[in-house]
Amino acid sequence: MSSITTHNFRSLANTAAALAACLPLSGPVQAEWSGGLAANAFYTDDIGLFSVSRRLSLEEDPTQPIVDEPDQGTDFVYEPNAYARWTTDNRLGELQISLDAGGYIFQDHSDYTHGFSQLSLAQDLGESTTIKLLYDYIPGLFIGRNSLPHEQHSATEAQQEQEAEADERLDSHIWALHLEQDLNEQVIARGLVRYGLRDYEPPFGYRDIQFFTVGAHLEWIITSDIELLVGYHFERGYTERDKTVIYQDDIGYINHFASAELKIRLLPALELMAIFDYEHNDFTSPYAQDIHHDGNENVYQGELELLYELTDMTTLKAGWQHGKRKFNYEAQSVRNNNAWLGMELHF
Repeated sequence: MSSITTHNFRSLANTAAALAACLPLSGPVQAEWSGGLAANAFYTDDIGLFSVSRRLSLEEDPTQPIVDEPDQGTDFVYEPNAYARWTTDNRLGELQISLDAGGYIFQDHSDYTHGFSQLSLAQDLGESTTIKLLYDYIPGLFIGRNSLPHEQHSATEAQQEQEAEADERLDSHIWALHLEQDLNEQVIARGLVRYGLRDYEPPFGYRDIQFFTVGAHLEWIITSDIELLVGYHFERGYTERDKTVIYQDDIGYINHFASAELKIRLLPALELMAIFDYEHNDFTSPYAQDIHHDGNENVYQGELELLYELTDMTTLKAGWQHGKRKFNYEAQSVRNNNAWLGMELHF
């Protein structure tokens, strides 16, 4: 990790620790525990794009690593998930600490199986303002087989023409700060900043990247039965030029992400969630021989999900998601579909 990356990481960690230490400010008040379990079963027609498409969301990690080689097969995927939440009051208002953990388990392609977790802290600052600190960790994310790079200064022409491949795997660390403001009883505005690291395992370690995000969300409770969430993120991802120059392969980028989520109550116990996402990536590689040089990618994705409240504690889910993505240096678009059934239990 570069010195600037280490410095940024330490600065952010120290800031988060200082905020966390200051936020409680609480006396001996009663605390409450809550939690939940969830299980989803998916069918996907592209295992390489499954994680990317599922995290393309305002609440997730929309700028997952680039997948250079999609179309890697179909599979069934199972997602167990659990969360625990601790809530108390202090001099500033309500304090909530949550831990959420789960994983994607691939039935026939176990290399893609991985876990993920999120630790969050939310503190009310008066009646209408909330500050949130979040940390997401995704270890051992396998995004498929990719062409093995050659060192340009030493590779022969024959070596460069070879199509040898290797596993591409990485760890993601993401820190985020959200500030929420109730504009009135129906509208909530949110501003956010994120800082993240994607640490690749060899032989793709030179692709290590750090990124910075700024974004804004707006939640609107239109009626008691209709809610709308819209948002936009701008993100810049940086690689280390002294590493990428050896392979003439740079996945640095400028990202624009926009999303709209509409929730409609169709019946007292039945809700429909409709989501549309758009993402545009401009790759910033300076190397003329790099396929990413002057490259860009457009992603369009839609999702429909039905949620049926079986009891006050139990919700059943069924959904379908369709996406289309296109690199300007590829002849055809790539499409992928995910369908699922699931259940949530809260207690």
